[in-house]
Amino acid sequence: MEVEFVEKYVAEVPVFELKGMVMGGMHSLAFSERLNSIIEAGEKHIIVDLGGVHWMNSAGIGVLISGVRRLRERGGDLHFAGLSKKVAHYFKVTKLDSVLSIYVSVDRAVECVRQTNMAA
Repeated sequence: MEVEFVEKYVAEVPVFELKGMVMGGMHSLAFSERLNSIIEAGEKHIIVDLGGVHWMNSAGIGVLISGVRRLRERGGDLHFAGLSKKVAHYFKVTKLDSVLSIYVSVDRAVECVRQTNMAA
């Protein structure tokens, strides 16, 4: 099963809930296009819930890092929440856990993003 996503807003913060396999390329095209669309619309802080992701390869990580880069260039960030054990392991092995904004839950990520938005 390739990646599926649900887009929603929690306390006015955009959240993408991903499920399945994040493989990059054609597998993640719809997610990547939608993420880029809301970045272009002016969103600066977006949360990606990875709790339902059971597999990710380097191309999939590349899709996420591309979103991080684009948002950071605009003064924002892509925030990650609810990492499954496998994804947490991938992030640790690649040392991405030291450079990404990672939260235990979507609620905690939303709380931090809202504090950041109020401070700005």
